[in-house]
Amino acid sequence: MDYALIAKTLIEHLGGKENITALTHCATRIRVVPNDEEKINKAQIEKIASVKGLFSMTRQYQIIFGVGVVNKVYNALLAQLNEN
Repeated sequence: MDYALIAKTLIEHLGGKENITALTHCATRIRVVPNDEEKINKAQIEKIASVKGLFSMTRQYQIIFGVGVVNKVYNALLAQLNEN
């Protein structure tokens, strides 16, 4: 599985790096707080390989990947978000 590609695609459909205010994860989900919810393409996120679901609650988006996968996607996201 290409976690770097999943992360790149996820960033794109979350509205780009500048649209991500906060990023955390738990055992199964990546949690994202966006600057502008209108920039998020929910339908495309749900089509990304390994995404098991997506929902939002109080301006926080939770993207479900599952145990084992979430850590790898999160690390790939961090690496790409920290690139110049």
